[in-house]
Amino acid sequence: MKPFFKKLLLFVSLADAAFCFSQTNRIDTVHNLPEAEVVAGRLADFSSGNKIQEIDTNVLAVNNINTLADLLTHQSQIFIKSYGMGGLASSSFRGSGASHTTVLWNGFNLTSPMYGQLDLALVPVNFMNTVKLQYGGSGALWGSGAIGGTIHLNNAAEFDKGFSVAATYSYGNFEDKQQNIEVTVSRKKFISVTKLFNHDAKNDFPFVNVAQFGMPEQKMSNTELKQYGILQENYFKIREDQKLNFRLWYQFNDRNIPASMTVGAGKANQKDEFYRYVLEWQLTKEKFFVFVRSAYFDEFLDYTDPLISLESNSHSRSFITEAESKIRIASGQSINMGVNNTYSEAVSKKHIKEVVTSDYIKSPFQNRTSFFGSYKINNKKSTWIGTATLRQEFVSNGQSPLAASLGLEGWMFKKLRSRVSVSKNYRLPTFNDLYWTPGGNPNLVSEKGISQELGLAFIHRANTFSLEAEATAFSNNVDNWIIWLPDKYGIWSPENVLSVWARGLEYDLKLSCIINKVKLNLGAHYHFVLSTNERIKSGSEASLNKQLIYVPPQKAIINTGVEYKGFRLSFSYNYIGYRYTTSDNAQYLKPYHLGNADISKTFIVSGMSLKAFVQINNIWNESYQVVAYYAMPRRYGQAGITVSFNHPNKKYN
Repeated sequence: MKPFFKKLLLFVSLADAAFCFSQTNRIDTVHNLPEAEVVAGRLADFSSGNKIQEIDTNVLAVNNINTLADLLTHQSQIFIKSYGMGGLASSSFRGSGASHTTVLWNGFNLTSPMYGQLDLALVPVNFMNTVKLQYGGSGALWGSGAIGGTIHLNNAAEFDKGFSVAATYSYGNFEDKQQNIEVTVSRKKFISVTKLFNHDAKNDFPFVNVAQFGMPEQKMSNTELKQYGILQENYFKIREDQKLNFRLWYQFNDRNIPASMTVGAGKANQKDEFYRYVLEWQLTKEKFFVFVRSAYFDEFLDYTDPLISLESNSHSRSFITEAESKIRIASGQSINMGVNNTYSEAVSKKHIKEVVTSDYIKSPFQNRTSFFGSYKINNKKSTWIGTATLRQEFVSNGQSPLAASLGLEGWMFKKLRSRVSVSKNYRLPTFNDLYWTPGGNPNLVSEKGISQELGLAFIHRANTFSLEAEATAFSNNVDNWIIWLPDKYGIWSPENVLSVWARGLEYDLKLSCIINKVKLNLGAHYHFVLSTNERIKSGSEASLNKQLIYVPPQKAIINTGVEYKGFRLSFSYNYIGYRYTTSDNAQYLKPYHLGNADISKTFIVSGMSLKAFVQINNIWNESYQVVAYYAMPRRYGQAGITVSFNHPNKKYN
């Protein structure tokens, strides 16, 4: 990072903080009691002790032309492992693997039953109303895979708000074009929300090829991207205490897959297409709440590589049904009970020079039934909240993992809040782990994890000033970790051989103040994590007690923002430390620093809101790699405009 920009970043951050603190003598410092969150759901009511981060809605609005991978890279302590613009992007919470992240869309698990992950580069931010991150293990609440953390993506709408439209167009470097539109009809008893997006990009950015002699500058090839999708939401108020919701999410993604720097130009292509349907019914009474929902996910993946005459076609389907109820059994005490059934099946075939073979030993299917229950105590005479949760899952292949969690949080003093949690978690083997041919291992058992965390937060809130500073210590032990290794015949096969211990510290700072209609924000986040192999397979002694590959020990983020009369300027700084690329830690990628800036101005014209914006990414023109020998773009930008308006219902009465 250039010295000038280091000084500029330090100056902006310190000036922001100093300016806020210098104005505290004008602020009413009478202590505010913590606000009570009145929201139904397991995350809000039964996750005491967990660290939960909610991405600010203003930040979501700024990132509405970006993907979930982009958002989490610059707004969270999650490490996003990206293979370049338009390429695969996976997550690592607190030193865990990509398959240890559960991604929930309105409570339904989106991770693939075939390979146990979700490509975060395929999730458009503008389709989501809220994004919340639950750090640490939460398998008792959400089931298989919630070992490192959970990403919660949710949609919501308000009744009787009228008719509104918002449309965005943006254009950027490398012929990046995107169009978004959202149309909402909100009546007293009915809401319809339609969101559409279309995204095209050539992604032919220049890069320095460090794998070739002389490190020549080249242009990316075979990187074109085409995406489009629709999210349709419908909400019906049957009675004041009953609601019925239906959602449809369809998306098509067509992207060419660039080769690494060590390989010549490629011609590989991947098409992802999915249909996701959700139906929900809820009943809300004074002392109990009932929620019944069902989902059907239909997903296709087609991969072709003409250079090796390969065509692979995969198709998976999942049927999910869940029912739960929350009952208030006494003052300050409630229980949550539920059952979940998930049925999944998949087919995968490959065509090599007109020869068709199955990728699986057999046509895999899996039926899973989970019973879960939680207890919460929140005595009005006490400022402490405690929760306990159990989940027992029964799987058609004979596995019956058990998950449990305990959590406690509350105020130690007026402005000092602490929390503690411990949980037992699990991850079931995927279809690829069990049945892939050659190499699938039907004898695999589920991974098991024990997660603990302890947090301490200082919170000060006043009328126009707030400060939150938090420190978290965590530990996560995972046994029976599944890893693919070559056997004596050179065939790669998964085995339950690793035991991994991830532990570390996280620090978070949030500061905001309003001075003469100027709103200032400062956020700083840092984590240090050691994630090491504690048990390995014989013959791999060199990796014992070594850091896992592509798990950076350090990540730091600083976000600053200024808002005044419709003008907004924000800056984000992202530091990623060393990442080892071999299990013995002999080879590594150097750290990198990224800086992004967003500038926007909102105008009100004839009752319409018009916002013009510019995003500048990698402003220091840093040349870096997230994954070894996969190029990332240097400085590039996007500019666009958003037009929106709303007509309240009273205009139509």
